[in-house]
Amino acid sequence: MVQQAIEVSAPLHTVYEQLAAFENYPRFMTGVRQVTAVGSDQTHWIMDVDGKRREFDAQIIERSPDERVSWSTMEGPLLAETITLRPMGETKTQIVAQLEADIAFLMPSDRHGQESLNRRLKDDLTTFKGLVESGVLGGSPIPQSGVSSKRMASHSHTLLPGVAADPASPASVAARIRNRNAAAAAAAAKAGAENSGGVAGSANMGGRTGQSDMWGTGMINEEERG
Repeated sequence: MVQQAIEVSAPLHTVYEQLAAFENYPRFMTGVRQVTAVGSDQTHWIMDVDGKRREFDAQIIERSPDERVSWSTMEGPLLAETITLRPMGETKTQIVAQLEADIAFLMPSDRHGQESLNRRLKDDLTTFKGLVESGVLGGSPIPQSGVSSKRMASHSHTLLPGVAADPASPASVAARIRNRNAAAAAAAAKAGAENSGGVAGSANMGGRTGQSDMWGTGMINEEERG
């Protein structure tokens, strides 16, 4: 995991709105070509990885207004991020970003691993800072009906069921998502076996294609689509 912090000359709420609007990410996050909402708490990503198109679904883990945004891939190679915001007066905001990634997937031809990932995160935050301070970056957050964003009296953060209130590392949160998905898949397979006389059927998750490439389920190589 790598971590970077940067100070942006913009009000806290303004910065939060841009980070909670995932459709903005292609404008500052390296390699991201498109992010679209899938329901209220999931997003579909299209990335350019060494000239190859890769796609995956990500779970929105937390969106606590003016405090934190967190997300993680649901299947396939790990890519997860937690962004925490801290007010630095009325017109300045500190961003602390933690990024966890499968280096072999995200930068397959890079031999410097964590060093390159750290530099990449720093560059992305610098780009975001420039876009916000210049007023170029706009947009509004994806509707939050599926992930509660109410502030509690104790100021605890609202996460998905089963995720601890204290912010965890992107990797640990991603592991919880994958464990929960695996349990759900096992339950579905058992139910299918019982309904078909003991032979479990297979079904694609989320209604998406069953194709997968060398990076694992949930990652689709564009060349294989055609």
